[in-house]
Amino acid sequence: MQSINQKTISSVAHLGAFSKYFIPLGNFLVPIFIWVLHKEKPFVSAHAKRSLNFQISLFLYASVLASIAIFGLLTLGVNLGNLDQFYFSAGNDLVISNHSPLFTMPFMIFTGIVIVLGLGLFFLEILCVINAAVRAGEGKIYHYPLSINFIQLTSEEQHDLREENFQTSL
Repeated sequence: MQSINQKTISSVAHLGAFSKYFIPLGNFLVPIFIWVLHKEKPFVSAHAKRSLNFQISLFLYASVLASIAIFGLLTLGVNLGNLDQFYFSAGNDLVISNHSPLFTMPFMIFTGIVIVLGLGLFFLEILCVINAAVRAGEGKIYHYPLSINFIQLTSEEQHDLREENFQTSL
């Protein structure tokens, strides 16, 4: 059974992800500091590693999404900058433009998809971090979805977590 202190520190390891809004790279630094300071406590160390793995995974996903977004928007932007055709808008004022609604539709759809995926990552992080902190506070294990295990758990940590999971399920 884990002490209240270990459960609290494990919860802080997960909630440290929100420190990125106040401290640059805080979402990586808080779990790393907790992991380094509490290596001898398998429960705390395992939760810090899981938190760090999830933050690295989210950073990777956000970087890939940003790269695709920049490449796609630049590609669509070059296509929108076609100066061969002009379109006249009839109204109170005569407006000459090289943008037609036909060419802006792919741009808008692509932008919408990128925004939805970005918001999805944002809300995934918020919900998972809060859920993980609550589970750690209860002394339970939390497996982040879409998390890549960059930092593997030691055999002692895995054994401790399996044993703890067995005890909490009884």
